Amino acid sequence: MATIGGTMATAGDVSREQVEARVVERRRRLEDERKQRIFDAKYRTIGIDKQALERQHMERQAAKEMEDRRDQAFADRLLVTEQRVQLMERDVDRAKKEAKISVQAYREQMQNKHMRKEWDLNDPHGLRKDQPARLGDDDPNIGPASLQKFSGEDLDYGNRMRKQQQQQATWVVDQISERQAQIDNEREMERLVAERQAEVDERRAEMEEEEIRARENMNFSVRDYNMALADVKKDRETAKRMEDLQDDAEEIRNQLASDLLTENKGVTTSALAPHRYLKYAFKGMTREQQQAIRDEQAGQAADKEQRRLREKEEEQNWDLVQEAVRRNLIAGEREVFRRKQELAKQTAEEQRRQAEEARMRKEVLYKQVYAGAIDDSFFLQFGTSSR
Repeated sequence: MATIGGTMATAGDVSREQVEARVVERRRRLEDERKQRIFDAKYRTIGIDKQALERQHMERQAAKEMEDRRDQAFADRLLVTEQRVQLMERDVDRAKKEAKISVQAYREQMQNKHMRKEWDLNDPHGLRKDQPARLGDDDPNIGPASLQKFSGEDLDYGNRMRKQQQQQATWVVDQISERQAQIDNEREMERLVAERQAEVDERRAEMEEEEIRARENMNFSVRDYNMALADVKKDRETAKRMEDLQDDAEEIRNQLASDLLTENKGVTTSALAPHRYLKYAFKGMTREQQQAIRDEQAGQAADKEQRRLREKEEEQNWDLVQEAVRRNLIAGEREVFRRKQELAKQTAEEQRRQAEEARMRKEVLYKQVYAGAIDDSFFLQFGTSSR
């Protein structure tokens, strides 16, 4: 172990000193290197940092290479996209071609010329397939515009007129027969309706008479039943009234002879204990019991008064204690306030002293230390340090 300043130095202290020495040595080495860079004209360029410029050049070169790689990646991506677009266009062209082939096949199969509705006008063999202009007098295909049959050529006019007259006569006979049959049917329906209405009226009259007789019979029956019920009710009320009178008389006799009204003291005591009473038979206490209760109440009042006096005395004692505590607190607060005032005075005095010392130091610095003139030693300091 070594001795530092007259004291024993431990291994930890030696280690700390070594660390500090290394730090100082490192700073000195950095300072020397800085001086060489600044004061050596071979490696110095006024206003330009060569290493910084080289580093900036390398950064620009790296950025340019990165930009070139990104452009190349975009170009590769664009080429792949263009190839995909060309493939998609080929697929679209192939689909369009297949659709045209399908449409053409459909036209060849389902839209031939002989399938059109105007083919009979464009058929080159239409005259060969056409029928003669007139197959006979009764040809249904011959119309007025065909000029193949005229009104003056009607040779069957007489037969047709006779047939029409016979047909009209037959229609008239049929109409007369139908009209007569309709009149007969209407008359038969009216007769049947009149007979049915007469039967309905007769049946209604019979039903009304039966309803009147049934209603009268029912009224008689209801009247007889109500009279019988009234008699039964009257008898039942009379019997009930007599029974109530008997019950009331028996109740009065029982009450007059009961222990409740006679105030029998012997039945008020409970069978469980002699000091207990039956609530439903209790009629009051004796004079001795009432006097014992009054004596107990007087004793309780005296005890309450003594307890009130004790509580009042205790409250007075607590008031004295609280007053003493309050006075002690006031004295403590006054002492604390006095000490605060003394401390404030001491602090103010110390601040005034420090202000006076600062003023004196400033006066010494500005009047004695900073008052010297500039000599050669001031100029010799330049170029001795990098700072």
